[in-house]
Amino acid sequence: MSRSVNKVTLVGHVGQDPDVQETKSGTKVVHLSLATNRPPFGDDPQEVTDWHRLTLWNRLAQFAEEHVSQGDRIYVEGRLEYDSYERDGVKIPTADVNVRELVLLSQRAAVAEVA
Repeated sequence: MSRSVNKVTLVGHVGQDPDVQETKSGTKVVHLSLATNRPPFGDDPQEVTDWHRLTLWNRLAQFAEEHVSQGDRIYVEGRLEYDSYERDGVKIPTADVNVRELVLLSQRAAVAEVA
């Protein structure tokens, strides 16, 4: 069997305050949006902003709830997960980064890692 890697590393700014939820079993989950910028490329002189959906679980979700807010600059590592949902009979694909490490790069620097 060959080895494969699914690892995403992003540095950007949080687009909104954490969306804190809890599963039926009581597990805390937080969703964040993260903006990253792509520099101009080729004939296009404009910088492009990409938005990423992040999901954090358990202790990392608790850390984000307590310490992360809109506008904060953060570093995250995780894995990319694809899924889809249906709306009005149309299948809509989604891409989500399941975060396993988050570093708050704002002045009140703090680190959280889930093994």
